[in-house]
Amino acid sequence: MIIGKIRQPFLLFLLILVSLGSLATSIALNNIWNEFQLVNDSLHAAFEAFGGVAAIAMALLLLQLHQERKRASGEYFLLSMGFMMMGILDTCHAVSNFGYGFILLRSLASLCGSLWFAMLWLPSHYRPTTNLKTTHWAIVVVSLLLGLLILKYRNFFPLMIQDGHFTPFSIGINVISGILSIAAALYFLIEFLRGSKKESYLFTCMFLILGLSALEFPFSTIWSYDWWFWHVQRCLAYTIVLYYIFRTFLRISEELKESNERLEERITERTAELSNEVAERKRYGVERDEVITQLQDALEQIKTLTGLLSTCASCKNIRDTEGHWVPMECYIQEHSDARFSHGICPECAKKLYPEVFDKKGA
Repeated sequence: MIIGKIRQPFLLFLLILVSLGSLATSIALNNIWNEFQLVNDSLHAAFEAFGGVAAIAMALLLLQLHQERKRASGEYFLLSMGFMMMGILDTCHAVSNFGYGFILLRSLASLCGSLWFAMLWLPSHYRPTTNLKTTHWAIVVVSLLLGLLILKYRNFFPLMIQDGHFTPFSIGINVISGILSIAAALYFLIEFLRGSKKESYLFTCMFLILGLSALEFPFSTIWSYDWWFWHVQRCLAYTIVLYYIFRTFLRISEELKESNERLEERITERTAELSNEVAERKRYGVERDEVITQLQDALEQIKTLTGLLSTCASCKNIRDTEGHWVPMECYIQEHSDARFSHGICPECAKKLYPEVFDKKGA
């Protein structure tokens, strides 16, 4: 779907407003209400589970679109792999308890996803989109093994928060993730400015919000309002994901409906053509049979009037197939359409009626 050029300035202004508003709200919550905390493991798990399921659903949809060659440059494949890793690691994070590996899973989910998203800037021939059947399964297996490994042996991984503050390693991972996600947003923003496609704008909003939440994460205080604020932002980004899935489903359904209608129309037209063709062939068949019958009759007559006929040397009668001797005139009339009329030739007239012929000649 193409968005009108006139609406572009408004949509760009909306992006700037969302970015500034997000940063201002995060800073305000961090400096003003950072002493207020809401410790709720169930709510946190619900946020992360929602994000994980939405990301996995998005990954499956984009993988299907890639297999259908909806984009020739492989963007859907890169996005699919990023959402797949992010969704699996977010789901593992949702079922984990606070402590070792808890923040690591969340940080790795952002980092792995954003790395795939940032590959959009690579030239098309350098993008890792070959061997599709093995690559996406490898990504799923690696993500599951990484998540389960951290959950199983969480004490072997570093604690990424000390004295209520995130460690430099944790901050570095999330800052890099935020920058890479915003880079992906910039890629689709440029695409939107060139073509005004609604899909490009949705991807821009999605990755911008994901990038901002990743940048705000390491500077927040755990369980405080600003910490919950970037969770809400991520849920907003995943809401955009679900909207994109729903819109794509409706578009595909509409395309399928139109394709079925065209197919039904084509079937109806072809059926009518075949019916006419069958009728014509039947008509030609009847005419052909009539012609064949006529030809056979004519052939029988020809055969009857040709060949060796037994003729009397005296009276000229002809012997038929049953052995009867019939006059020549009767035989010919019976076996052909010829008819006889009677007259007399000059020679016979002279023989039979000499007196009349002599007077007439005189």
